[in-house]
Amino acid sequence: MKNSVDIRIDIQKLKKLPTLSYTAERILNLTSKELTHLDELVEIIERDPPIMSKVLGVANIVYLGVYKPITTVKDALLKIGFKTLKNIALSVSIFSLFKSSEEKEKSYRRLFKHSIATGTISQIISEKFLKEAPEENFTAGVLHDLGLFVLHYAFYEQFKKIQQALSEEPSFMKAEEKIIGTNHTEIGKWLADIWGLPEVVCDVIVYHHDIPQKSIKYAKTVALVQLSNFIAEKLGYYPFEASIDSEFYKERVYKILDLSEPEELILELKEIVKDVEEL
Repeated sequence: MKNSVDIRIDIQKLKKLPTLSYTAERILNLTSKELTHLDELVEIIERDPPIMSKVLGVANIVYLGVYKPITTVKDALLKIGFKTLKNIALSVSIFSLFKSSEEKEKSYRRLFKHSIATGTISQIISEKFLKEAPEENFTAGVLHDLGLFVLHYAFYEQFKKIQQALSEEPSFMKAEEKIIGTNHTEIGKWLADIWGLPEVVCDVIVYHHDIPQKSIKYAKTVALVQLSNFIAEKLGYYPFEASIDSEFYKERVYKILDLSEPEELILELKEIVKDVEEL
């Protein structure tokens, strides 16, 4: 059994793990303050057809009913703006790094759909219900389970053992601790630090199964992603084959977020999020 120290050494040395791609690095470094970066973002996305198709697919799910179908990257830039397009593209380009063998395809697709559903729900709740500019809420929602992608990609035997353990252990955090001596929140944070992902994303990765207020600066985003993760699971988008519900600190979350009850949000979001199946 690999312990947490072994896995951390592997991650820190980038053994078997992809480095942040040139595409993702370029997107991460773009800023809306530079007008030339608007065209550069479009060019980066258009040069990678698999990423482009998923970016447009996600944009159409998030903004279903708000705009006519978004058919080109330039159209997306005009309709949803630079920051949102950048965040969607960054998230999709990071996921593309973890694509693996046919043997792993089914479990990868399950993780991918869970993550996209969580990010989409975070974005919609931000804009439609909280009436806020989402900034990095989509990225934080999508990348909250980065550590699970690491386990799936580089430590697949341990990933399968964790999945099998869920038949007896109703908490996958506890199952992870039992099998590998650490959990996906710590693993995700280690890699996010190496890659230089935004601080808010790192906090969400660490605390999305914990009390949101433990995040000093980003408790609201953590609360939003924890709620979105809960809703995604209730809509059938579980990260594992077993339908194990994640930790959801409802009272703590609703101390921060002024929202309808989760059941009402689920009814509102059900039709929108179903298009994740098509990605």
